Amino acid sequence: MNIKNFSIDKHWHSICEVHDASRPGELDGSAPKKAFVPLEKCYKSESLLNDKIYVGIVSEKVVGFVAFNHSKITWLYVHPNYQKKGYGRKLLKFVMNKAEKPTSVLVLNRNLKAIKLYKSEGFSIVQSKKGTIPIADIDVECFEMKI
Repeated sequence: MNIKNFSIDKHWHSICEVHDASRPGELDGSAPKKAFVPLEKCYKSESLLNDKIYVGIVSEKVVGFVAFNHSKITWLYVHPNYQKKGYGRKLLKFVMNKAEKPTSVLVLNRNLKAIKLYKSEGFSIVQSKKGTIPIADIDVECFEMKI
C-alpha cells in the first residue's frame, strides 16, 4: 500500500466511498443504524478538511484514509473489502509517526476491532466519555485512548 497526501480533486469521492462503506460496521453495537450519516453530509460539521489527511492506495484504488489534527487521530477508515489485510495498521503507524505526542484517539466503546488495533500498537484506554454523533444527534459512549 502506498500512502499519499490527500487531494480533494483526486480523492474526495474515494474517501466518501470508504467512509460510507465502513461507518456502519464502526457503529454496530454502539449506535442505532439511524446514526449513520454519509461523509458528504457530515464532513463540515466534523471539520474533516481542517485535518491533515492521507490516503492508502492499492493498485491505484483508495482503500482507506487517516486524518489527524496535532496530537489527535480524528479519522481512520479502511473499506470493508480491504480490511484484515494490514492496511489499517499501516495507516495507523504512518500517522503515529506524524502526530504530536502524546497521541490520542476517540473510539466508540463497542468498536472492538478498532480498540484491538489501537491496543496492539500501544494505546491504552484513559477514560470513557459520552458524546453525540453530529447531525444524527445520537448519544454514544466512547473511549479516549492514548499512547
